[in-house]
Amino acid sequence: MIRVTVAGGMWTAADKLFNILSGQGVRVRALIEDPLMKGISRKKGSLEFIGVNLEDPLSLRVAFQDTDRAFLVCGNSARPPRYDLALIDAAVRAGVPYLVNLSEGGGYPGQSAREWQSETDIHLARQSIQTTRIHPSLSFDAVFTVASRFIPMALWGGSAGSGQAALVDSRDVAAAAARILLEGAERHADKRYTLTGPAAVTMGYLADYLSETLARKVRYFRRTRDEQRGVYLNAGLCSTGIDRLLGQDALICNGFYAEITADIVKLTHRPATTAVDWIEEHAEKFVALVGGQ
Repeated sequence: MIRVTVAGGMWTAADKLFNILSGQGVRVRALIEDPLMKGISRKKGSLEFIGVNLEDPLSLRVAFQDTDRAFLVCGNSARPPRYDLALIDAAVRAGVPYLVNLSEGGGYPGQSAREWQSETDIHLARQSIQTTRIHPSLSFDAVFTVASRFIPMALWGGSAGSGQAALVDSRDVAAAAARILLEGAERHADKRYTLTGPAAVTMGYLADYLSETLARKVRYFRRTRDEQRGVYLNAGLCSTGIDRLLGQDALICNGFYAEITADIVKLTHRPATTAVDWIEEHAEKFVALVGGQ
């Protein structure tokens, strides 16, 4: 039986990844980053949750023991990057032979997701462990979670301008990651996958298609960075959340998420979900959101 340890926080698609792996007979250990739960273990079938303290190297090392393959989610802007490095070091010290690293966020003006290297990427390259790197594009969930809050108030918008993003379905990312973990280092060591949707779209395009789907005008208002910050402040968002969303807009505007690859198709052997298909699948949710207005 393959034993996989998943670390790096509760990623958007974590449950989807757990379900796929468990369905394939994989024993999955998920690390919960809570010092108050250090050492506490809960089991549900072949899925085990263990509490770890990110400040305690021994706690982390023990959590990675008896692991065949590790899956590490990095790039969470809500926590210091040193925690990602600590998880990598713990996996190496525990003797984990293969690590799959998914890095979100990052980038500089003029850079693409394929060109970007995170701090964890650089750190991993120096370690004696076989590695595969995954860089997903911006997810539909990330965009529409924000949209669903502001569309009812006719305030959806941002500073992304006419920038395009090859938005990706988190389920496609989970399926691709599961395939890599199931097939292991023999097939995927030393490779890098950039997981994207099949087409790059603007936020205005998404607004237009939502208008068609809802039979109600939906607009994406193009604003300056300062104007958008004001909208978020008036809506009661915290400063950390605001900075994250403004940074996301900057990456879209600069084309960081515009690249399109066939990596999802290569890994899952099925087409990546399109923006149109994703919106149609979630149409009822949006209809309920604006119903009666």
